[in-house]
Amino acid sequence: MDKYDVIVIGGGPAGAACALSLMRHHNKSVLLLERSDFTQQRIGEQVSHSIFDFVDYLGLSPEDFGVDCFVPNYGKISYWGSDIASSHHSLFTAQGQTYQLDRAMFDETLLMAVVERGGTIIPRCKQIKVAQQGSVWQVQLSHPAQGDLDFQSDYLIDASGRQSKLGGELGIERTVTDQLVGVGAFIHHPQRVFEQQQRIESCEYGWWYMAGLSKDLAVVTCFTDVDLMKEMKLNRQAIWNTHLAKTKAIAPYLQGSHSTQARLWVKQANSQYYSSAFPERFVAVGDAVASFDPVSSMGIGFAMSSACHGAHALISAEEGVVQYYQNDIQRIFDEYCEIKDRIYQKEQRWVGLPFWQRRALFASLERSVVSV
Repeated sequence: MDKYDVIVIGGGPAGAACALSLMRHHNKSVLLLERSDFTQQRIGEQVSHSIFDFVDYLGLSPEDFGVDCFVPNYGKISYWGSDIASSHHSLFTAQGQTYQLDRAMFDETLLMAVVERGGTIIPRCKQIKVAQQGSVWQVQLSHPAQGDLDFQSDYLIDASGRQSKLGGELGIERTVTDQLVGVGAFIHHPQRVFEQQQRIESCEYGWWYMAGLSKDLAVVTCFTDVDLMKEMKLNRQAIWNTHLAKTKAIAPYLQGSHSTQARLWVKQANSQYYSSAFPERFVAVGDAVASFDPVSSMGIGFAMSSACHGAHALISAEEGVVQYYQNDIQRIFDEYCEIKDRIYQKEQRWVGLPFWQRRALFASLERSVVSV
């Protein structure tokens, strides 16, 4: 049975950043396990200039990612709270230069750096089971080519994303504040330049978002609550297309485009966090420890920061550092909720309808808890 200092479950940016941090700053042997085969198309994100601080911390430079990985973003066009279009850097923050990230290029560069520095990566891992025996973690999994595999480690990191099941298996409580989902598609147009374009538009049942991923490829997503999606049948292509056609900021820009996939994808997009203490020699990072409404543009930035801080807290010999890390996650989540609530409160045209009413109610509940 192979043993490593640390096993990281999840091969996204958070998991890869953890592995790089542990190898570079703590000289640890790392095994990274990923359920997918890394071929699925990931949604690009807007990131702030602070991403380069974490890239530097991991011993990389922006140039390592390629010239087209970080494309300067010149702002969004939005219809939010008004029928009149407005242009701005971000709904959530306007701190410094922002960039549209090429996720495929970004993720691949991080993973290649893990391998080049001596880390081990195993994709296509299924039925991952973990158990702690004394101070040692036991990890079992099934692999389509290698069969059943068993590993041991001194430390375990959950970087398996928003839909992580590890926490539940280990008895860690999760607080979920809403039921937001994204229903979307990748859109292609050979004569259209989508790059550097972002558009957002609120509607009665949620909001629509479009972002250019490359010169001729964009992602278009409708965000709503899961029960509203089912009620309106928004996961059906024809109905989704009908509602998309009614948007003012997005539909006119997509004329002549076509979807690159036969079916729409549906992804969880709700806000949630691990709200109880971790087991010994364990931390969670990225979307596994806390995940945010996409309106925040916090995904990749938080993935990188929590990975670096979480890895340090896990290995630190000082008592209470992991609890301090968890307290910091709670603080970040609380601050995020306050700002997110203010953003949603800017839209007052449909305050009596379910999607917007729920967000107003949650904000009022938060304020009453704070006042007590």
